[in-house]
Amino acid sequence: MLASSVIAAAYGTSFILPEYMEILGMEHDVAGSIISSGMVTTIVCCCLAGRLAQRIGIMPTIAAASIVMALAMAAFAAAVVDKRLAYAGGMLVGVGWSVLFILSPLQIISHLHPTVRIQHLTILSGAQMAGLGLATPLGHLLAAYTGSMAIMYVLFAIACVIAAICVGVARRAMLSMPSLSMPHIEVTLATTVALLRHATAAPIVMIVVAACIFSGLSTYQSAYAASRQLNPDIFFLVFTLTSVALRFSVAHLLDRVPVHRLALTLFIATGASLALLIVNTEDSLIYILAATIFATGYGLSYSTLNGMAVNLAGERGLSVPVTSQIFTLAYFLGLFGFPFLGGQLIREFGPDAMLLTLLGGTAFNGVLATTLRPKARIGSL
Repeated sequence: MLASSVIAAAYGTSFILPEYMEILGMEHDVAGSIISSGMVTTIVCCCLAGRLAQRIGIMPTIAAASIVMALAMAAFAAAVVDKRLAYAGGMLVGVGWSVLFILSPLQIISHLHPTVRIQHLTILSGAQMAGLGLATPLGHLLAAYTGSMAIMYVLFAIACVIAAICVGVARRAMLSMPSLSMPHIEVTLATTVALLRHATAAPIVMIVVAACIFSGLSTYQSAYAASRQLNPDIFFLVFTLTSVALRFSVAHLLDRVPVHRLALTLFIATGASLALLIVNTEDSLIYILAATIFATGYGLSYSTLNGMAVNLAGERGLSVPVTSQIFTLAYFLGLFGFPFLGGQLIREFGPDAMLLTLLGGTAFNGVLATTLRPKARIGSL
């Protein structure tokens, strides 16, 4: 959990890259190019992470990802000497973050009974969200204290090395713990097709739609806020604080609710938040309420759907680790893919058209959740 939070915070420092690039005398679009290069390596390494873990083990691969992230932070720091190193840093960030993000759930899944997986996957996502949310203010604080953003990146690099050491210590401590056998971790075309031909396809499709909703609201929140004379920072602040608080406070309760009912409730909450955003004019209180409800609905849906997918896979004799990885790949597909469509909708019809599209996607997810009712009970998984 600690390593995930630290690496998430390191990944979050990419949000302040535009400021750093400006200090180095570079334009803002350079920072965008650097971040985009990281997105490319994110997708590629998500597909290859399982293959590496198959050969050297999950925890050693996670430790290696932490070291790669440390190198990324070091490359950003060294950009004061050679600005081209910032591009190397961007690509390394994509490598380190994607490998850790896709493999961390496997360690939880392998050591825990299906009945408590959603609880601990929620805590893991809370730790990662906390790291992402704190990255920008912590980075600014360190930069102000040290007087240099380069030194700030050096400190993050050191933190990533410490995270790698913690992973190594945890690996040795887990050797004596019982765990689920995971002989097939590598993602292949055959295993992917097998997953998509069974009930596991439903939560995988649902996370694609959920990722589209999150990506659409996050990417174009400024456009929406401008159309209502609102401050988009309010949305992000309320969303981050609420989602982190909920993930840590109610995680132990999630496994007590039938998973199909939990998923449906979260989708209803997400739909309610989108409806509030659509009908809102210029009311900040409604804006805060919508952000809070969205953080509740979307903020708990990732771990819920992840737990649903891997439990369904285990119930049907399919590969649990491959299911988890395909689930994460589906998430990235929606996360990175929807902004293009969202941008087209906003340009042609305005922000409300995008929100209505996302509301339709939420309704579709709700229908899918109801189709799993006879089979997807947490108590029977």
